[in-house]
Amino acid sequence: MNGYDEYFVVVEGEYRLKMNDETTILKKGDEYHVPKGTPHSGESKKGTRTIYAFGSKRAKRINENQ
Repeated sequence: MNGYDEYFVVVEGEYRLKMNDETTILKKGDEYHVPKGTPHSGESKKGTRTIYAFGSKRAKRINENQ
């Protein structure tokens, strides 16, 4: 189980997201948000491309306070 929110978008192909005993088929241009702590899994067809973003505590940047 993840300790952060997860967001992704399908850039190309097809992704099958399994969450809460349901399967959602996502295609090019579809976006999805998986809330923190939600058990999930997925599978994709060959050639599928996705972009993921994970939300968590922001990392401190070098020289951020200067």
